[in-house]
Amino acid sequence: MTNIDKWILGAAAPLVLTLAGCSAAGRPSKVEAGLANFAKDVVIPLEARSRPNPIAGDAAAAVKGATLYQQSCAVCHGGDGRSETAVGRGLYPPAMDLTSPHVRRWNDAEMFWIIRNGVRFTGMPAWKDLLDEDQTWQVVAAVRELQKAPAKALAPEAHADGDLLREGELLFRQENCIGCHRLHGEGGTLGPDLSREGDRGRADEWLLGHFLKPADYVAGSIMPPASNLNRRQLQALTLFLQRQKQGR
Repeated sequence: MTNIDKWILGAAAPLVLTLAGCSAAGRPSKVEAGLANFAKDVVIPLEARSRPNPIAGDAAAAVKGATLYQQSCAVCHGGDGRSETAVGRGLYPPAMDLTSPHVRRWNDAEMFWIIRNGVRFTGMPAWKDLLDEDQTWQVVAAVRELQKAPAKALAPEAHADGDLLREGELLFRQENCIGCHRLHGEGGTLGPDLSREGDRGRADEWLLGHFLKPADYVAGSIMPPASNLNRRQLQALTLFLQRQKQGR
């Protein structure tokens, strides 16, 4: 466990105890909403990390799961899991790309818990009343199959900036950066306002390094490292923030 993990657990412990086992039902308070990203990546692993997957490697179960996925999940996450659907991107925050590094790092038990219980403060509902445990494991297997597809390629140079800018804006909400940072009058206040980040004159490499090792760039930073994002995603977030300037 890293120092930032220990800090998060200590600072959030009272609320973690309250949030543990919560489904997507109920309206969150402002304090709960502020810990939404921590809830996804701290509460869920503590409860679910060690549960074994009873159908690991079962190809037939993955096929059954694919049917369930198309019936229940594709409307938000898309047939390929990339969440490039009007419904998925219209949620607040947008539906997670199931093929992203963020989702890939969840183990099967964590994904099982998420599907069963949902994630509060997001559009992810609890499916435990509609899918039994066997079916839930089958959906987990189906998602793992989707993740075997090749990663999304970088667009040709002529279109790369436009594609990256859109991806960066999406990631800013998917990763709940806006839960801690204010952007043009919206968002949290735990971190600095990023509405004019592009006017600060920071180089792209500075931002990329800061995402990966925040405390090395800003003394005393409590921002967790973006170790769940790949290089392309970090570039997308960097481009998006560099475009945030006065008058936009």
